[in-house]
Amino acid sequence: MINQVYSSKTLFWSKVISTLLLPYYSFFNLFRKKYLLGHLKVKTILVTEYHRIGDILMIIPALTSLRETFPESRLILLCNKPARLLAENLNLADEIISVKVPWTEWGWSLSKWFRMWTFARKLSKKGIDLAFDFKGDLRNSWFLWHTNPKISYGYATTGGEYFFTNAHSMNQGSHQSIRANTLVKKAGCNIIENNISKPNINTNGAIVFHNGATDPRRSWPVAHWVKLARLFSVKHKVSVVKLPESEALIKQLKDDRIGVEYFEGSIIDFKNWLKNQQCIISPDSMAGHLAAHIGIPTISIFGSQNPKQTQPVNNSGIIIRPDSICEHQSGHWRLCKSCMVSISSEKVFNATINLLSRLKTDQ
Repeated sequence: MINQVYSSKTLFWSKVISTLLLPYYSFFNLFRKKYLLGHLKVKTILVTEYHRIGDILMIIPALTSLRETFPESRLILLCNKPARLLAENLNLADEIISVKVPWTEWGWSLSKWFRMWTFARKLSKKGIDLAFDFKGDLRNSWFLWHTNPKISYGYATTGGEYFFTNAHSMNQGSHQSIRANTLVKKAGCNIIENNISKPNINTNGAIVFHNGATDPRRSWPVAHWVKLARLFSVKHKVSVVKLPESEALIKQLKDDRIGVEYFEGSIIDFKNWLKNQQCIISPDSMAGHLAAHIGIPTISIFGSQNPKQTQPVNNSGIIIRPDSICEHQSGHWRLCKSCMVSISSEKVFNATINLLSRLKTDQ
């Protein structure tokens, strides 16, 4: 189980690029005015978190702390387009701006990078006093520098410490929410420890299947989901969330005439509907984080990746992992499809039944 956010290859090449950029940005930093946080009236705060919806959910405690520490400031959250509706619904910031970032789409285009540079310069007109980026990604750091914040906090994990006024080292083994909390603490914020939603136990609700995952190597096989539906449908209500990734699963369930229900709607509809369900079963994805946020029990299926870095933060969830350490040739430095295949339907079924029984007893 790898205890790093970035691969050794990524770290090597990003630091090479960082070294090449050092003279250029160090020169321009000489002409940027230096500010002390204690002497600065913070009017505008920028937080960039535009990779995935789940990332937004994991930084909610950090966003809450910033708003409480700087109540007179305007908090701007920069996120990806799919996350914007949810961020607005949860009232996570005073202004929420969505953007499509080329390096999160695994593609290269000079014109798209130029548009990002132009967008950063446009943001700089808002007069950013305080800025945060929690990723430790050189490209994120480059973007934040061009928004021209007076004071900025970030991680120099992949290099580019000169992009921040306050660069820090990242503990790559810590949870993503902790990495965000650590940075805002550096800016004088207090984090409410154990700020976790109380378990929302709905014994009459459905057991929800959400099989979507950003990377197919995080996905659990369709055949496993079908078998799990057959096991649960004997005594429990099962509901499958309709997604592009669930088309094959739904077709198989209908072909096999397994009695399940289906949910379809926007992410806000999903959030409101999920509040009344019994639990959710999903791979490492947004769904588990959203369920944890609203207090629904989560059963998260992890393969070879380290759950301590991205697992849902709650008191009513479990992580299901392979029985043995990964020794497969996966083609990816951290994710492994074979590890996901090795997790049986019976294991997930038994673990879920045990969790629900325990939560019902503790209620």
